[in-house]
Amino acid sequence: RLYTCRLCCEQEREMPMKDHDSPLDRYAVTEVLCMRCGALQPAADKCVNSKCESHGKSYAKYSCKICNFYDDEQNKQIYHCPFCNVCRSGQGLGIDYRHCMRCNACVSLADDDHHCIPQRLQGSCPVCHESMFESTEPLRGLKCGHVMHLSCFNMYIRGSYTCPLCKKSVEDMKEYFSLLDAAVRMQPMPVAYSSTVSNIYCQDCGQTGQVQYHFVGCKCPSCGSYNTRELGRVQGTIQPSNG
Repeated sequence: RLYTCRLCCEQEREMPMKDHDSPLDRYAVTEVLCMRCGALQPAADKCVNSKCESHGKSYAKYSCKICNFYDDEQNKQIYHCPFCNVCRSGQGLGIDYRHCMRCNACVSLADDDHHCIPQRLQGSCPVCHESMFESTEPLRGLKCGHVMHLSCFNMYIRGSYTCPLCKKSVEDMKEYFSLLDAAVRMQPMPVAYSSTVSNIYCQDCGQTGQVQYHFVGCKCPSCGSYNTRELGRVQGTIQPSNG
């Protein structure tokens, strides 16, 4: 059975009432069909049919003999990463991307704050649970180093600012935390809570400590984050840190 591309094969496999073929292995493709002359021929980057009007010409602007991948979009930049062993969007390794061997992922050279997480693209998106390594959707790296689909991130961030995997803040939240500072100043706690102290754990810096309890939130005394978890409450005064 012939398919226009690997993604077309996947889409057809997901359709109900269809004969389900096995997934199309890009590396196992041995034959391609020229869409100009209709000749079935060994997989290559050019048509070998001497009677074809495109004989000797490339099938597409970009072709990869390893992935058996062809793309004719004029303004699209694609390169094959020998470490990922797949084709990715971009100009190439050493130009606008590098391959992080620990993450086993291509990372933008413009990313000066890269956090290594071993095999971070090998799992599934923590929101939609779809595979990320061969995803054609744009990915969004979080401040903590974890990754999710960009569309999933845009939906997820509407209701939460912490990573669904490690609970660290997904990006710089200083502006939001400054708003919480203002809210705390404008809403003093009732006298009954004046001596209530919260034992907290900061999910951003990993430090524990004691702060004055406030219903708006408990600010980490170490890093200033409100991304904290309350471990308990006691009555009394804040004990000085041993550190």
